[in-house]
Amino acid sequence: MRLTRPAALLAALLLVLLAASCAVRHESPNGITVEVDANQPEAAIIAAREHCEKYGKKAVQRYASEPAPSPRLLFLESQIISFNCVA
Repeated sequence: MRLTRPAALLAALLLVLLAASCAVRHESPNGITVEVDANQPEAAIIAAREHCEKYGKKAVQRYASEPAPSPRLLFLESQIISFNCVA
């Protein structure tokens, strides 16, 4: 299926917004911790999956904080989510 130009532009914009809603706090071959918009935890899952795949591992969620007011201007409430990279 081929995307039309407006659909392709919309998809690119959504990808940029999704990526902008995720900030890496810590990363290593053993795992990753990200801060995400509390309304978009999928962004953390995507970031963790991509990070762990670089090491040939699978991302497994270890911890997720409760949503809290964000110190960043990008979103109103944020959530810290940590993942382990396991073989």
